[in-house]
Amino acid sequence: MMRRFISIVALVAGAGLYAVAAERATFILTDGERVSGTVVFHTNTRENLIDGDFSLGRDDGGKEMIFHIDQVAVIAFAGGQPGPNELAQLPGSGHLIVMRDGTSQLGRFVNMIGGDTLIWENLGGQRKRYSIRDVSRVYLNPQSAPTVFNYDNYNKPAPKVGAAVGTTGLVSRTVTVDARQAWTDTGITVNQGDRVVFQASGEIRFGRGPGQTATPNGGSERRVIYPDPTVPVGALIGRIGKSAAFGIGTQTEPLPMPASGRLLLGVNDNEVGDNNGFFTVVVAKQP
Repeated sequence: MMRRFISIVALVAGAGLYAVAAERATFILTDGERVSGTVVFHTNTRENLIDGDFSLGRDDGGKEMIFHIDQVAVIAFAGGQPGPNELAQLPGSGHLIVMRDGTSQLGRFVNMIGGDTLIWENLGGQRKRYSIRDVSRVYLNPQSAPTVFNYDNYNKPAPKVGAAVGTTGLVSRTVTVDARQAWTDTGITVNQGDRVVFQASGEIRFGRGPGQTATPNGGSERRVIYPDPTVPVGALIGRIGKSAAFGIGTQTEPLPMPASGRLLLGVNDNEVGDNNGFFTVVVAKQP
């Protein structure tokens, strides 16, 4: 009887490797489908995301559901519909975590551990563990999020942004420009001659040396090897598709777009691997 009891305990403990104390999540896929289940985990590292694939445990105990990270727009741990203020924080690229207390943070989702812990990396590269019970949503594919939530107003005229820059009827979006990324997709398509207003803030580091910091206007150095050699290192720049880069900085006068295509933003640096920080840019396209 004692040996049988020990065997049962061992079996339950083995099953608990991915079931005991695990939280629940709803994966909202990029095509709008919603799938709910248990946040399971495997291997000695107790990870959920393995080789780019998430796993969800079925309520009926059947075979786990597998989803590649590119399929998942949002991981929802709490019910309800996000409001426009939450969706307005979505970056052009990267991820966004929203806590149940209403606070949010841009950065990168790393993994879920042990069925109850989420690991997050902020834009400064620091990693932090959060209890899944404190997390509301994680946006993995920000471009798909407004569609899967059936939110029609995300890219419509925003009078408040227009008033701030002295214009009306602007189509606007707030974009986080990570200094470690060569180009950030704004999610906005422009035509040649369109007039676009930018409001940029923040500070980045364009190297690890002392004093290697820059506002959107950049530092003091100019080099021909930078994407736009006419503006300082670290300055906020843009380009349309694969066209030539152009300077933006902190000026707020409408800029005519030099080409047609997707509007991208970046920092004026030829080597972004040692950069840090980000700019926050409100991009407003006149209709």
